[in-house]
Amino acid sequence: MKHLTNNILEFIKAYWLFFIPHYFFSRLTFIITRTKNPFVSTLIRLYISYFKVNMKECINQSPDDYPTFCDFFTRELKSGVHKIDKTKKSIVSTCDGTITQFGDIDNNTILQVKGKRISIHDLIDEKNKLNDIFTNGSFITIYLSPRDYHRVHMPYHGKLISTSHIPGRLFSVAKHAVNKINNLYSRNERLSCIFKDDNFTFAVVFIAAINVSSIEVKWKGEVSPPYPKKTITTNYNKKKIILDKGEELGMFKSGSTVIILFDKSVKLLSSIKKGQKIRVGQKIGSLS
Repeated sequence: MKHLTNNILEFIKAYWLFFIPHYFFSRLTFIITRTKNPFVSTLIRLYISYFKVNMKECINQSPDDYPTFCDFFTRELKSGVHKIDKTKKSIVSTCDGTITQFGDIDNNTILQVKGKRISIHDLIDEKNKLNDIFTNGSFITIYLSPRDYHRVHMPYHGKLISTSHIPGRLFSVAKHAVNKINNLYSRNERLSCIFKDDNFTFAVVFIAAINVSSIEVKWKGEVSPPYPKKTITTNYNKKKIILDKGEELGMFKSGSTVIILFDKSVKLLSSIKKGQKIRVGQKIGSLS
């Protein structure tokens, strides 16, 4: 009976999202979180208390140090908090969060949850000819909760090849929505970033969600908003945008999910587990 009740509650929490104006709420969040007002520090204190944010790791530890809520949300951490695995062939986590799925790319699809798979052609833009490179590769999905650090880093050294900013909905990426909504990650707005090293190709995909008011990348700044009406693909092959393993590549200005795709050259560690907490720089795999 309890299991049935939980399923019904998950269904209700997931499907009411179909009927709300996603972009209206996200735009409202964009405005509110960038507004300076006398209540900002109080709001930040309440947030820290409720979500148990570890401020001891932050460069600026006092709520009074942040002029806006967005400044707090994208807070920087002290040098040395993240220990980047320097092993030559190691692949590391791009963000602080929870591993929700990982495994092989099977028939050019990845697992969303048990019984639900997503086409990587849809995920990173079906017109992108690089899709076949990930055949027989692997993937890992990391959820960034409200308490987590929201900057995204490089899993390995690489040269930026292209990006695709793909329009979509802004469903929640919380567990109840991921469990119930088919193809959620490929239905939401997202930014796919393709990188290449001498040895292999990988993609870092930022998945937007309700109240994710902005996505920002190092080489361009803010890419969302404006929210795209059609896919915007940018070729960076002729530009020398090269980032090192562990280097910051972008950020969410509210919580969401990152999916990393690897070609068949990468083997994920057998020790990683679904539900595992993970941090930037922690080893998740290696080049074979």
